[in-house]
Amino acid sequence: MENGSLLRMVQAYRTHGHRGAQLDPLDFMKREEVLALKPERYGLTDDGKVYNVAGILHVSESKQDPSAKEEADFKTILNHLNATYCGNIAYEFMHIPSASERRWWYNAVESWNKPQLSTDEKKRIHQLLSQSESFDHFLAKKFPNLKRYGLEGAESMMVALDRLFGLSAKAGVSDLIVGMPHRGRLNLLCDLLEYPHEALFHKMKGQSELPEDTFHSADVISHLVNNPNLTYDGKSLHVSLLSNPSHLEAINPVAMGKARAKQTELLSSIETTGDDACSLGDRVMCVQLHGDAAFAGQGVVMESLCMSNLPHYSSGGSVHIVVNNQLGYTTPAQNARSSAYCSDIGKMINVPVVHVNGDHPEDVARAMDVVFEYRNKFKKDIILDLMCYRRWGHNELDEPAFTQPQMYDNIRLRTSVPKLYEEKLCQEQILTADEITKLRKDQQDELTSHLKNSSSYKPDSSYHLQGNWKGLEHIVKGQSEQIDTGLDRETLVRVGKQSVTAPEGVRVHSRLKKYHIDARLKKLDNGSGLDWATAEALAFGSLLEEGHGIRISGQDVGRGTFSQRHAMFVCQDTEDTVIPLNEINKNKENSQGFLEVANSPLNEFAVLGFEYGMSIETPKRLVLWEAQFGDFFNGAQIAIDTFISSGEEKWLRQSGLVMLLPHGQDGAGPEHSSSRVERFLQMSNDPYNVDDAYATPANWHVVNCTTPAQYYHVLRRQMHRPYRKPLVVISPKNLLKSPLAVSTLEEMQPGTHFQPVLTDPTTSDPEQVDKVVFVSGKLYYDLQKEKNDRGLNDRVALIRVEELCPFPKDQIKDELEKYRYATEFVWCQEEPENAGAYSFMAPRLSQMIPHHKLEYVGRKPLSAPAIAIPPVFKEQQTKLVKDALAMD
Repeated sequence: MENGSLLRMVQAYRTHGHRGAQLDPLDFMKREEVLALKPERYGLTDDGKVYNVAGILHVSESKQDPSAKEEADFKTILNHLNATYCGNIAYEFMHIPSASERRWWYNAVESWNKPQLSTDEKKRIHQLLSQSESFDHFLAKKFPNLKRYGLEGAESMMVALDRLFGLSAKAGVSDLIVGMPHRGRLNLLCDLLEYPHEALFHKMKGQSELPEDTFHSADVISHLVNNPNLTYDGKSLHVSLLSNPSHLEAINPVAMGKARAKQTELLSSIETTGDDACSLGDRVMCVQLHGDAAFAGQGVVMESLCMSNLPHYSSGGSVHIVVNNQLGYTTPAQNARSSAYCSDIGKMINVPVVHVNGDHPEDVARAMDVVFEYRNKFKKDIILDLMCYRRWGHNELDEPAFTQPQMYDNIRLRTSVPKLYEEKLCQEQILTADEITKLRKDQQDELTSHLKNSSSYKPDSSYHLQGNWKGLEHIVKGQSEQIDTGLDRETLVRVGKQSVTAPEGVRVHSRLKKYHIDARLKKLDNGSGLDWATAEALAFGSLLEEGHGIRISGQDVGRGTFSQRHAMFVCQDTEDTVIPLNEINKNKENSQGFLEVANSPLNEFAVLGFEYGMSIETPKRLVLWEAQFGDFFNGAQIAIDTFISSGEEKWLRQSGLVMLLPHGQDGAGPEHSSSRVERFLQMSNDPYNVDDAYATPANWHVVNCTTPAQYYHVLRRQMHRPYRKPLVVISPKNLLKSPLAVSTLEEMQPGTHFQPVLTDPTTSDPEQVDKVVFVSGKLYYDLQKEKNDRGLNDRVALIRVEELCPFPKDQIKDELEKYRYATEFVWCQEEPENAGAYSFMAPRLSQMIPHHKLEYVGRKPLSAPAIAIPPVFKEQQTKLVKDALAMD
């Protein structure tokens, strides 16, 4: 009975101890008395009474464990519980549903004899703290008007990361992928990640961090990166700090994606090899740093946590470090979230949380020990909530007392974290005042020397194309290229047949057998009538044979939103899933790529960020993201704006990511009709002056293919270029199974390639053409039918612009030369006038026809992307087709 009361109190400490812990260095947290921790609630009032604690406290895995006490008096027990759960470190793990994980936590934190830090470890902590403070003071003095987002008040972040790096190297982790915001980034870069101080000072003086011979816009100092090979106790560790935008937390899924790509590559696709000796997360770790307000407030955090344990998105568990300023810009915690802690969002997926007071760096190191051990054992996410403060405003030029006068009265009177620790080490006689003075002077002298040497620093771009990217190019001019992406008929037929060959014992749905498998086999035998999905399978399969990995991700991509793809078959008897194309080279000696079909969770921002992260790890993997409908990319707009559209221009970071965005006006109404192609064209860097076409490389390519062969070629071109560019595919909906939008094997054989512009195949005498209609996408087929019905083949030419960006100047010029006697020129589109490609194409096409006016034919401007009244839609569609072909 007495032991039962003791157990209930121990459980209360495990559950509620964090509420009584000394976590806030400013003592600003509003904490109520924790009645659940009162011993009298459990009838425990005798300090001297001895209890048998075996099975209650520190349930040891080994009976021989000397740290597992069996008996102790109540006062000793109570002191031990308060020291464990209510000190400078606190834990939240009782919400974890797994009993074995909870027992692990008991064992990990309740040891009676906790290991002590050695003298060398304490000196290392001091070095990191003083180095960080010296760095911030030096920058404040030499660059007083610069926003540097220093680490003052949170210097213990350096201790946490250094400890994590060392533990990781010792455990055999080879790579850490780090995503972080601006706070303390420069301290981490220069003091731990070996970023040259000369390079930083060069940038601070107003110069570019990138070489002059590259085309770039560069970025601000708080987004700089470095990827060093560090050594801890003789063990090597590669750390990749990722380029990030100012949009807080956007880097999270990118880091997760790169981490997964890195470790699946290192482990040779462990999902298929079944290698039990090494599992996901053993060799690569994702580390995400956060601000407290952003961690609680940004939806991408929830989206990323949602993905963290999913089969196609797990990276083996992330270590999250929240640098908790207790303030978001000027917003206090009570206005920044609806929960007690900023870390409470992690409880959504049962993430354990370790809180620690940043004023106590040795406790920060101990907390990181537990954090690392949990993640390393269970390969799950864990959060370290580093409670600290921000000595200055959001940046060093702000005045924080405008909005937080009491907090900053407190902060201004506080001794800094490094100096507090120096006092502690002096008391312990580990350091002397003279040693501290000398160390500080040496640090300042070294920084002064770096600043002097920065005058001769010159950036080098070579490291951007090292490792997996070695051998590729940074292009500085655009190219009007024709890359032969065709293959022989035998290869195409073999690959196509394999794409619909189910393994023995897998019973495919009867309708799938008839309308997908048998239909594809017949088309391949005939060499004609090849639809969109078949062309895609031929591109995928041939790239796999050439050794390229492929990953396609998105909602319903396995089957395809429109039931067109069926890249995977589900056995009707067992629900086992097979991917036929992964058997394509099974009996051949040469290695093939692996096709990963990742049906994603129902979010866009984090998933697309994740795929971008996958794409920047290696150029040999074709990474595709397909929106369920093209309209839904707007949920991922931040990832598109800050990474995909501008990553190369800001950071020289290439990506071959493909976005498939189903698009097409068909009466389905808003949110199911438009991929907002106008947005992608507006975000392009394509010159308005066509004379400058190809003067600079396009930031991405935007295509709107009208034939399966074109789609096949553009996918293969993506991997056969000597460089990588994002590709935006304005992909079709009703053309997927249209008998008009089909191709032949001949269109995919050697000597063929993607064509940015397609000529009119029905015009027999170009010199008789009076009217030229430019069109892009599926509307071409409506126009072609009307043209044929009205017998206008020799009077009207339809020019299909298949690649909108970069503007295909050369190919359009060739077409216009054919129709040199034409007097009318039209851009026709089914999207509203303020949408679609019109605003992009009109100023450029007008320069190509200087003596004529380009007429617009299409719908009037709309605020919604499409109309949702079928009869009205049909009437509008009929009218615009007739108007486009009207003859004077």
